[in-house]
Amino acid sequence: MAQLRVARSLGISYKRWLGWQPTPDDPIEWDEYERDWMMALDTYERAHKCPVCGMDISFCHDRHAVRAAFSGAAVETCFVSEMREKAMASFQESGIVEAPNSQTTKLNPR
Repeated sequence: MAQLRVARSLGISYKRWLGWQPTPDDPIEWDEYERDWMMALDTYERAHKCPVCGMDISFCHDRHAVRAAFSGAAVETCFVSEMREKAMASFQESGIVEAPNSQTTKLNPR
């Protein structure tokens, strides 16, 4: 499953990840078989992946397993999220927010 996730993160099919190259006999990267792999991965993740922490729910929803594996948690800062929060706070202070739960942010490149 890890290889499927890596292929997806790279935007390539599983068969390309395994070394496939287009040939006259097999010119299509995203054939039905490859799409089925990605749909299966999506179905699995929706059924087994926690929407809060991203871990497998059989683990993260088991208090004893989590406490056996971890002694606690450390607080860290995601500076991208911090930048977005500051942009949103500034926007809200402008007084022109019409739909606060529909707003999003975009990072501006240097």
